[in-house]
Amino acid sequence: MLKHIASRGTATVFAGLAVAALLGTGTASASIISQDGARIATYEASLTDSKESGAADTLKQFQSLSHDDQIKFLNYAEDPDNLKALLGQAADVPAAGTPMHSITSLGGGDVQISADSDATFTPDTSTGDDAVAAGKLHRGWWDTTYTVKQKILGVTVTKLSLWVNYYTNGSSITKVDHADCGKRNFNAAVAIGHGTPKAWLGSGNANGEVVWEGSIVYKGFGVEIDKRHHVTADAWGFKNGYLKNV
Repeated sequence: MLKHIASRGTATVFAGLAVAALLGTGTASASIISQDGARIATYEASLTDSKESGAADTLKQFQSLSHDDQIKFLNYAEDPDNLKALLGQAADVPAAGTPMHSITSLGGGDVQISADSDATFTPDTSTGDDAVAAGKLHRGWWDTTYTVKQKILGVTVTKLSLWVNYYTNGSSITKVDHADCGKRNFNAAVAIGHGTPKAWLGSGNANGEVVWEGSIVYKGFGVEIDKRHHVTADAWGFKNGYLKNV
């Protein structure tokens, strides 16, 4: 779902990117800090004040860029085409097995949208039988995750992850416990929320799903995009996943 909306109130965060600061010089004139400098300072302050995990690393990566690349970074971050590429275009992945990795490049490679899967394992020690069918997951509880993230000039700006927790007996998936999701978003032009994750067992597969509710604020105007994030695992591990419009 893609529709234009009035700002959801996040425009106040975005407006600070265009503010120029004035410094008094004695009783005479005032000098104007460049708009570029103000944009950089505002973005760095937003990361410094952020309570979100990973903000310090993103700040360090951003500060390691040259001044020109920092401005390029902010221009890309505010570019509606790049924002829509993350939240507005489908990132479908066909059945690929575990693990998988794909990258879509924009801006001559400066902007990358990647899709990855991984899995973590908790063994079942309740019995001594550890038989596993050829190529299938070991018996126990697994979390299979499907992640989509956007990097600008090597700096991870937005990351959306969804995982499903399930049990396999070494031959087939017999139980699905829950699904959950997590995000990192260090783009002042994007506000992201989500609905309640759900999980289910269907046709021998563990499925997890959540709907992300994204608002792009660009020069005082808003675009609302809802995205369905899905992950499927089978007895061999990751099966497929997608992030696409509702």
